[in-house]
Amino acid sequence: MYERPVLDPLPAIVSEGRFAYGTFAKPFGRTNMLDVERPYHHAVPRFIKRFRLKEWVAFYLGSSRYILMTALYDAKSAALALFQGYDRETRKSFGFRRILPGGFFRFGPSLDGCKVAYKSRRDLLAYDLDLSGGSLRVRVDHRRTRTCPALEGEFTLPWNDRQTAMQTVCLPLGLNRAMYSTKALCPMGGALLIGGETADFSGPDSMGILDDHKGYYPYRLRYDWVIGFGQDPKGRRVGFNLTDNPVKDPERNSENCMWVGGRTFPLPPVKVTRPRGVYEDWVIQDTEGRVDLTFHPETRFDIRLNLLAAQADYSGPFGSFKGFVRSGEGEKIDASWVYGIGEKKYLRA
Repeated sequence: MYERPVLDPLPAIVSEGRFAYGTFAKPFGRTNMLDVERPYHHAVPRFIKRFRLKEWVAFYLGSSRYILMTALYDAKSAALALFQGYDRETRKSFGFRRILPGGFFRFGPSLDGCKVAYKSRRDLLAYDLDLSGGSLRVRVDHRRTRTCPALEGEFTLPWNDRQTAMQTVCLPLGLNRAMYSTKALCPMGGALLIGGETADFSGPDSMGILDDHKGYYPYRLRYDWVIGFGQDPKGRRVGFNLTDNPVKDPERNSENCMWVGGRTFPLPPVKVTRPRGVYEDWVIQDTEGRVDLTFHPETRFDIRLNLLAAQADYSGPFGSFKGFVRSGEGEKIDASWVYGIGEKKYLRA
């Protein structure tokens, strides 16, 4: 049975110029990634480290009917504010995205107390992360456009040991470079007004996942990723996070995990194959019999960007799953009721 040690949280991700690698039960006190020494072959000034550090905060929210993805992403050569939704009953998508100049967002060195937002005359997308106060809040406001109805909503997710299943990782990318991620599955309350119709997110099937992420990724980055969540037949919140990314020694260094209720179980590395392309079934499997999934895309969602300093080729469909995932206790979780998101990403930045 695959095992990966889960460590106690540390005050800072960087100490004496070095990263603290591993899987942790809770977030670091400070994700002070700019304090790392020699992340490349030579010492570089702080502004270069800041420019190379890709950062984002995202939320994946949903109920048995709706799936929502929202992200504030900064690759430093360009930035993105995104709110995308899908109504599984009517099979309609909605949302907006704004391409912004790099360096647009300031995320800060601590997840607790992080407040970051995009605001314009037409749109608002704001996060307020109050871990010590026990809550995460997401707000969205969008004036109607030709391609998207008016949107107005607020979502609150509790942050506590009883209801929140969380995992933090710091994983090596080579030299003294690393990627950091905190992901957590929480219950959720709130509502979203979609062009005059209210989507309620107050039931037991409503939940959300926080994704806080930073990384000294290579100039050319490729990765595959899926995330799924939902309420199982026993009434539990269940979800999983599975990625194939460029970390070193993925058997020891992985952010793959599953959540059952308020518990987190590490999962082994996986491979994602798409025999018929991005918008046909994806196959996600490990080599130990813990993960055997098929992801079926139900929407099309692409971002194509080609600038002098950056290029992005991104596909992120919403969809459903079949197959199973086994928890660390050996329980076989049927994924046929799970909904989620897949990503195929190429980024040159």
